[in-house]
Order: sequence, then C-alpha cells, then structure tokens
Amino acid sequence: MPTLRRWRGAPAPSSLVPTLALLSVLSMGVARAQDASETPAPATSASPSGATPHPQAPEGEGGPAPSGGVIPPVLLAEPEAVYPSEALAAGLEGAVKLLLTLDAEGRVTRAEVVEGLGHGLDEAAVSALENARFSPAMQDGNPVSCQFEFIHHFVLARHPEVAPSGAEDVAQVAPDTPAEEATAQPSEEPEPPAPPGFTSVVRARSTEARALVRGSEAVDVVELEKAHERAEDLAEVLTRASAVQVQRTGGMGSRTQLSLGGLSGDQVRVLLDGVPIEYSPYVYGLGSVPVSLIRQLEVFNGVVPVRLATDALGGAIHLRSDLAKPETGASLSLQGGSFGSYRGTGRLTWRAHEHVFVRAAGFHDRAQNDYVVTVPVDDPATGRVSPRALRRNHDAYRGTGGDIEVGFEALPGIDRLVLNGYLGRYDKEVPHDQFMIQPYGAVTSAQESWGLGLRYEVSPHERLKVLAIAGYNQRVGELLDASDCLYDWYGACRATRARAGETGSTPLENTQTRQTLFGRVRLLGTLLDPEDLEVSLGVDDSDRSGENAYLTRLQQEDPLRVPLALTSAFGGLSHRQLLWDGRFENTVFVKGYLQRFASGTRQEAAERRWAGGFGDTLRFSLTRGLLLKASYERTTRMPRVDELFGDGGLLVENSALVPESSHNANLGVELLPIVTSVGRFGANAVAGVRDVENLIQLFPGDATQAYENVDHARSFSAHAGVDWDSPGDWVGLTGTVTWLDFRNLAREGQFARFHGDRMPNIPWLQASATARFQKRQLLSAQDALGLEWTTRFVESFYRSWESAGRGGDKARVPTQVLHFAALTYRSRFEGRAFSFSFNLQNLTDAPAFDIVGVQKPGRAFSARATVEL
Repeated sequence: MPTLRRWRGAPAPSSLVPTLALLSVLSMGVARAQDASETPAPATSASPSGATPHPQAPEGEGGPAPSGGVIPPVLLAEPEAVYPSEALAAGLEGAVKLLLTLDAEGRVTRAEVVEGLGHGLDEAAVSALENARFSPAMQDGNPVSCQFEFIHHFVLARHPEVAPSGAEDVAQVAPDTPAEEATAQPSEEPEPPAPPGFTSVVRARSTEARALVRGSEAVDVVELEKAHERAEDLAEVLTRASAVQVQRTGGMGSRTQLSLGGLSGDQVRVLLDGVPIEYSPYVYGLGSVPVSLIRQLEVFNGVVPVRLATDALGGAIHLRSDLAKPETGASLSLQGGSFGSYRGTGRLTWRAHEHVFVRAAGFHDRAQNDYVVTVPVDDPATGRVSPRALRRNHDAYRGTGGDIEVGFEALPGIDRLVLNGYLGRYDKEVPHDQFMIQPYGAVTSAQESWGLGLRYEVSPHERLKVLAIAGYNQRVGELLDASDCLYDWYGACRATRARAGETGSTPLENTQTRQTLFGRVRLLGTLLDPEDLEVSLGVDDSDRSGENAYLTRLQQEDPLRVPLALTSAFGGLSHRQLLWDGRFENTVFVKGYLQRFASGTRQEAAERRWAGGFGDTLRFSLTRGLLLKASYERTTRMPRVDELFGDGGLLVENSALVPESSHNANLGVELLPIVTSVGRFGANAVAGVRDVENLIQLFPGDATQAYENVDHARSFSAHAGVDWDSPGDWVGLTGTVTWLDFRNLAREGQFARFHGDRMPNIPWLQASATARFQKRQLLSAQDALGLEWTTRFVESFYRSWESAGRGGDKARVPTQVLHFAALTYRSRFEGRAFSFSFNLQNLTDAPAFDIVGVQKPGRAFSARATVEL
C-alpha cells in the first residue's frame, strides 16, 4: 500500500470543514519509493472516513471530484531532468523526495530536497521540478496554493548488448550513447500510462565517458565538473587522476612536460576535440588551457584509437570541450592568487532556435611568478658562492585568447555543421637556462596562433555516418635575446659582454611562421553491430619560414630563412566485434603513416618516409562491473619539424633523426563504480610495456638542447587507482600510484656506454591521495560546502645517467612530498549556479622541483569565483 504523506495546503479560512477535507485528500498524493527495476505504482488516496480510494484527477478527467469540493493538483507534463554524469558513471539509481510549493496557478515556486541521493541527482531533480507545471489545487471551485511531497525516480535504461546472460534484474546503461543524449528519455520498452500519483521516472543512457570505460580501449576518463569550481589547472587534474606524469617548469605560464609510460613530448599527443592542440588558441601547451572550458579528459594509455588519426607513440590525451548540447547560457570565472597570478575565463552560448546556435569563449591570464627560490650567489666583496633565498626575477607571463563558433543542426543534408575562428597570444619572460644555473634578464619569448575551422556531420544512410574536420592554422613564434648585459639573480646588470646574447654566442631576434592546412575524415559503418566499422583519414600540410633579424642586418647567413615543408598523412581501419551478449568486445585495426619533408626553395633536400602499424584491443566482462582488458599495438612516430631542424634558438638541429617505433602492450582490470550499503567503490589497475627502437629523446645541455635517437629502450609501468564515496556523498577517498622502470638498452651509438641505466630526468615512482568532505544544504536546499585535501609523493630520481659520475657527485632531484587543500562552496538559485573556492598549494612550503631540478613555487594561495547563468 502507498505510504500516506501529509500535504500542507493553503486552505480558505472561512470554514474548518473544507480545510480538513483538503488536508485529508491531499495526503493521498505520493507513491512509495520503488526499486529501479519496477514500474512506478499508482498513487491512491483514502478519506479519513474510510471511503474507497480514487484516482487524483479532476472531475471530467477520469475520476469524480473529491468530497468537499477539493481537487488536488495534477502533473500536466513529465519533467525533463538531466541525468548527472557523475551518477551515470557510478551507476546510481533511486528516488529523491522533494517538498514542492505551488501557487494558485499551479507553478512551482519552491522545491526543497527532503531526502536526497547526492552525486548531482538532488540538483537535477530540483532543476527539473522548478520548471514543471501542474493544474492548480482547487477548493470549492477556486484555485488555491498548496504544498506537498513529491518523489522523483532516477532509473538507468537497459541495454541487452552489455547485460551478462543470466544477470540479475538490474537496470543497465547503454555503452554508446553520446553525452548529448544523457537527458531524461523514455524507456525503449513500452510503458503503461503514467499513474495519477506524483511519482516521476527519469531514464537515461550512458554518457560517452561511461561508454569509453566499458569499451576495450586502455583509457582513463576524467570528468571535470568538480574541477571547474576549484582554482586548479589541467596539469594538476591529470597528475592526480590518471597515469600521466605532468611536470611544470615553474609557475603559471611555464612549460609542462607530459610523460605516459616513460614516453614524453610529442610521443604523447595532446588533442582538442579531435585535432592537435597546436591548431587552437592554446598553442602554449596543456598548461595554458583553462580547466573551466574543458568538460572531459580522455587518457589513452599506449594504444591510440584509429579515430584520433595521429601517429603518437606512447599514448594520447584528448581534451573534450564539445560534449554539452548548446543551450542559451553563460558562465564566468575569475581567479587570483599568490605571485601576481590572475586568470579570467568566460563562455557565452545563444541558441537562436532549434537549428542554429552561437558560442563564444575567451580567457586572459597574467602572472608575475616572483616566488622565492634558493640559488648559489657569489658575494662581490669576498667572491664566495653560497646558497641564498631570493625572489625570482624576469619570469612574467601573459596569455589572451578566445574562439567563436556558429553551428547549424538538423537541417536537410546536415546533421551538424560548425564554423569557428580563434586567436591566442602568449608572452613569456625567460628567467634562466635549462638547469637554473645562469640567470637571464632580457630574454623573452612569444607565441601566437590563429585559424579557422569547419566541422561537418551527416548520416547519408542508416548504416553510414560521416564526420569531417578541415581547417587552417597560422602560428608565429618569437624569441628575443639581444642584450649585452650580464645579469645577476637580483635582476641587476653587473657587467657587459663584448657581444650581445645571454643564451649563447650569437644574438637572437628570431621570428618563425608556420602555416598549416589540415583535414580529418571519419566514416562509421554498420555491418553487424552499430558503428562496428571505422575508416579514419588525416592529413597535415605545413610550411615553416623564419628570420633572425640580427643576422639579416649584418647580411650573414641565416638558417631560419631556409623554407621547410612537412606533409604528414594517416590512414586507419578498425573493426569491432561483440560476442556472448556483449560480454566480449574485440577491436582489430591497421594503420598507415606517410611523411614527406623538404628544405630549400627548390626542395632539393626532400625525403619520403612511410610505415605501417597494427593492433588489437579486447575487453571481457566477468560481471556487469568487473572488466578485464588487454591491448597491443605496433606503432611508428615520425619526427616533427622542430625535432629535425630545431627552432633557430635554444633547440639545436638534428636532421639525422630517424622515425621511432614501438611494441606497446597493456593488461588491465577495471572495477566500475558499484553502490553498496557502505558507499560507492571503484578501482582500476593497468600494467604496460613499451619496447622502443630509435627512441627520440630530448637531452638538455648547458645553454641549448637537442633531440637524439637512442638505439633501444624499454619501459615497464604499472598504475593503480581506487575511489570510494560514502552514502550520501559526504566523504570520499581517492588514491593513485604509478611505478615506472624505463631503461636504456642501446648497444650501438653514443648511448651504448649507458646500457642498463634508467632514462634520466624521469620520475620512477609517484603517488597521490585525496580526501573529500562535503556538507549539503548548509544555508539552502541547493548548496554544499566541500573540503578537499591532496597529498602527492614523488620519489627521488637522477638528472643524468645513473652510471655517470661518482657516488655523491651524481645530480639528483630530491624526494618531494607536497600537500594541497581546497575549500569550496557552491549553490544554485533559480537555475543559476555560483561557486567560491579557496586553495592552498604546497601547504607546508616544501621544496618542489621539475624533472631537471628547476625550483617550482612554494606555498601559494588562490581564490576563484564562478557563476553560471
């Protein structure tokens, strides 16, 4: 029998009898909470006198009017609720009980959570019910305001392909529905007419994130909804939540170094919405991307899927900003903190109508980066050198950029067409050399990127889908080093040189321009299962030109003036097969790579290279939530223009580089989030091997650096992560650990003498742990206060070959233990969201270093405010 709930109404004051009648009748309106696999039961009511229960419908609409002339409100349309991505990833279902207040016209004036589920479900239910419409409650033929309890059910849709045979009767999510479809949807199975009681059911399919995790690829998916509220960047999020090791060379605006399975640089490709990140406003790298403009990170460990159309060797990081369906709205975030660091980002979306939308986003960053460092300083009076703590000089940074896009959807011959343009500009002072030995006082660098792009999607046949990307990008890089001063660590000019140039023996007034035309085409075909066949093609055609203005004025030979051309092409074919009711998934693929580069006006030094690759990924579901995965790929990566020809400044040319190739293999186990009586658990573990031939590795020198081929190298890696959230989502724990053994196995060439050594400048053991605490409904029904504490550990590692040098003479980066804390308050009000975050980085002010020993900031404070309209 339904549990009778009391409805607190607004009776007319003229009579006590009608008031009691209204209260007794309205107490009939809430159905009991049900298991997610059940159909909601009809809600019935009974009068105090024991009359026969009757449906709650007005007279003339399926039922007689209640005694006393009292008619309760009736839900006129099912509310549309968005199933939160966090709850989808956790596989959460259940009921949210709300207290609704209706005015005399049946509009919801207030929705409060009485019994919640957390994980975003409470907010989703409130947001849906705030826009719901009811027929007004009636008393003696007059509409009156009222208050009643309402139960909102969240139920995941079933999908027969991923349900194990003989499985329990548990709701299941579909693995291949994009995020745009993760709104409230009716079940694919016929359902009985909606009962007259006040119980609503939300059915949703999986987000793209859940589909990726449930697939056969070795991938970590990091959703950034919570990170949007905190004052942190993508490098911080990646390091804490995935197997990627991210090292930053300093404060805001400093370069980031990525490592995945020991492989780094361009061996790990970073893409934004399917294209390389350099074809975007964020040409300065991952550290320049505002976290609030990205919705999801996909980290492919070793084996790179065909759809990304790239020749990465060690894996790929795919940033997704295009997951949300464009709806009219805006967001703005402002951040400020220690060392003169400021960041502002904004996004604006206008949905003109169902077929047309416009989106714009922009950012502006500034940082002084004047944090304290300890460096050896010579005393002018005594000539003695001793370490001193002083403020870092000449390290200011500024970045500005934005993009705008116009989109068309659901038109004849067009599923989706998006045109976009973007511009980004970065200016950075260079404070010292590679190893933080020689200070600079006037060296500066700059990067600028602008371009146009087009995205097109169409389904010309029910078994075929076409996705195409095309664009033009121009990047301009500048490096200025023309001072004849000899600067000290305090920023003072102590002496002058006979010839200008702080970084070397020749002044640099370098400007380089790269122009690139690129295109991507994906064909998704259906043979037996939906989109089980994929063909992916990609091409990038680039030209580079430049000038050292100093050499030009002297009419000397300038290597930058030699034009360079590079064309890279990719082709791939993959086929996915599902067996045993979807418990087994296997994807086999082949790839082809082609590169042509030329130098000189007549291209007299042209060379062509090509290579092939192949691989296989598989997944076996032991249970609904326990997956075993294995993958293998034979892959090749062609050297880039800068690796071959340098940049005319700090990066030296090495045109003798040859392509690197690798056997990549992974074996992993994934425990999808499961809900138990003691909370939600999730875990994963993956082990991998990378056997690389002709490894392209960057080796820094005293003033310059160059890429070299290492004949043979092999890495063994292991990564494990665990996550737990308590019932009610009031406390959570996350932990990750990454171990790496990456060794030089060269028997020929200049590195053969270091055979068996670990590769230098690469951490071999890292771990992090995070504790989260949250209090909901602190000041209102839709707010929460959260505290987060993260501890990160990095074991000591060598800055050079471990067999070189003697005992204590070997340069090492010391062991690092760093602590971070964040306090965040967020609230929703009438469809708007607000959040305030206060962060403390490196709470104990412990020494922190990058991979070559450059000091990073100590204790720092930052605050961030975000509003979404």
